[in-house]
Amino acid sequence: MINVAFDFSKIAAKLDGITVAAEKAVRPAAQAGAQIFHDEMRARVPMSAKPHKSGKKTYNPGTLRKAIYQAFADKESGDGKAKYRISWNKTHAFYGRFLEFGTSKMAAKPFLRPAFDAAQAKAVKAVQDRMNEEVKKAIK
Repeated sequence: MINVAFDFSKIAAKLDGITVAAEKAVRPAAQAGAQIFHDEMRARVPMSAKPHKSGKKTYNPGTLRKAIYQAFADKESGDGKAKYRISWNKTHAFYGRFLEFGTSKMAAKPFLRPAFDAAQAKAVKAVQDRMNEEVKKAIK
């Protein structure tokens, strides 16, 4: 009879290290994807050629573009999940919704959905690349 014994402790430790690295990489990987969406949305926002007024306030060209932000959604993230919000600051450029959805006097000039559609594949790749990069560090 032949007795064979294997010591899997080193393999188990290595796998634990990979798991920890993957868990730590969730937020940076999600941010890499969010950055792609953020940049695409900013590139697609319609921009007027001249300042425009609403009430007493004047909005310079590019105000909406500058109001676009990305923010980590802390309360909606955790345990292998990281969520980012990409939108515009309604306080600085409330009229973004009029451009996106139109009004009774103005046709819509959407930029949210077109940005999402254009950037989706690139964002997924950015997330995967960042995750792979972090996990490869743990494998070495």
